[in-house]
Amino acid sequence: MFRIPEFYEVEMSFDEAMRAMTRHGRGDGLRGMKLMGELWSDYCASDDQDDDKFFYEWGYELSAYNIVYEGMSELFAEAV
Repeated sequence: MFRIPEFYEVEMSFDEAMRAMTRHGRGDGLRGMKLMGELWSDYCASDDQDDDKFFYEWGYELSAYNIVYEGMSELFAEAV
């Protein structure tokens, strides 16, 4: 999960979040989540970091990622 400043968090349903990740992954929700992880890694490795700009541009997708991650972890926790 991503630690998003509260100001940039976006409230949405699980279905909305999954659609956002699926769009980001061009039809594949898990690929969308992986791409968000790569985006974050690239940002952290960058010498030119501007948190406000990053979270302003990606707050919706990062929030969607967190919602899908939480929702999916509940499914796996019940399977154990």
